[in-house]
Amino acid sequence: MKPDSRSVDSASWDEHLHFLQSQDEFLFSIAERLRNNPETGFFEFGTAEILKEALADCGARIRDGIARTGIRAEIGPSNAPSIALIADMDALPTANAPSGIMHSCGHHAQMAVMLAVFRALCFSGLAGTEHVRFVFIAAPAEEYVEIDKRLKLKEEGQIVYLSGKQEMIRLGLFDDIDVALKYHSMEESPRFDATVNGTLNGFMAKRITFVGKAAHAGAHPEDGINALNAASIALQAIHAQRETFPEAEHIRVHPIIREGGTVINSVPERVVLETYIRGARHEAVLDAEAKVDRALAAGALAVGASLIIANTPGYQAFAPDPMMGEVLAAAAETVAAASRINFEDHSFASDDIGDIASLVPTCQLGFSGFCGTIHSSSFLPADPKKAYRDPAEILFKAALLLAYNKGRKTNEIRQAFQPRFTKTAYLEALAAMFSRKAFNGARAQFDMIQ
Repeated sequence: MKPDSRSVDSASWDEHLHFLQSQDEFLFSIAERLRNNPETGFFEFGTAEILKEALADCGARIRDGIARTGIRAEIGPSNAPSIALIADMDALPTANAPSGIMHSCGHHAQMAVMLAVFRALCFSGLAGTEHVRFVFIAAPAEEYVEIDKRLKLKEEGQIVYLSGKQEMIRLGLFDDIDVALKYHSMEESPRFDATVNGTLNGFMAKRITFVGKAAHAGAHPEDGINALNAASIALQAIHAQRETFPEAEHIRVHPIIREGGTVINSVPERVVLETYIRGARHEAVLDAEAKVDRALAAGALAVGASLIIANTPGYQAFAPDPMMGEVLAAAAETVAAASRINFEDHSFASDDIGDIASLVPTCQLGFSGFCGTIHSSSFLPADPKKAYRDPAEILFKAALLLAYNKGRKTNEIRQAFQPRFTKTAYLEALAAMFSRKAFNGARAQFDMIQ
């Protein structure tokens, strides 16, 4: 449903828009600089240096090294209503990218846009005149990849959770945030230039190790237990569950085989699968997970193999705050025609912005300007104005609406907001999703393990 932007006070943009226009050269140059410096999650050290350099002349209070590489900068009274501008820092391992890493999800654009908006707000003096606080948050490790590296960091005590925003929540970076805005790049579309009020799936991650018994594959296969056969049966059993997933729950299960055996003339004794289980609600994810675990056990049971299932928490489903949607819609309709804005986008993708939105009223703008396919080496800025300048103007105007009249709209939104969790309950739910259990195919039994 389209937000009723009429309920948002109209504003005179012209008085302050020149502060954003003064950032145009910075915006385009920093976007290219960040695009050419891709780094993966929790290792964005060079990116952090670029961001700190860009913030040095803003007069903002800056903290860095948060969750290893994250940054928080703020301006305005510490007791004032707070408006957060959130950007992801990390790039993705990407096939066919020259260095093997690329901003194939457009996070460089997020950083550039939010930096330009934050700088313009700092130079405008609005934090003082309106008694509000603007907060720029650069969050590491949004992409849920390189899990082995992250589990090693966890084992070393450098992180507790596996995403940047989850770590920042744990460390208290969002404890004093009243409302949050985010931007995400989109591919060019014949129908829409922007999305407002779009939703995202939540998910959990699973790593499954099938354990069989090695034997000579030609001479004595009967002496072995084929872990690859167990995994293959399990995959087919998962496929057989798909018609049982309610369409409204947006369930997605998409396993891959990470290891499929060692040598061709030995019966495979170890096979590793990885998968996400995505869904529109946390409860729906858990329901689908039970079916997936049942299918995995069926594969092991069929050939007498064993398996170990290691679960790690993914992200909460993202449900935007409707009052924040009204603010963002009012700003977006000054840049894009209402007929070119999708107010009912329901994406099956996931993002740890869902975790923030479960605690803080949040909305995300999607805007086009990119060609190719997201998460591939073809995803590149095709129209720099649409990729960078237009979303910056929308988010700047949304921040103005939230700041005017001493942050009245921000206070209204925060007071009306009903969080899905307390912070304590959220962290407890997150910790509970780290689990390991074993299934013995010979005994047809699951056992929890440490």
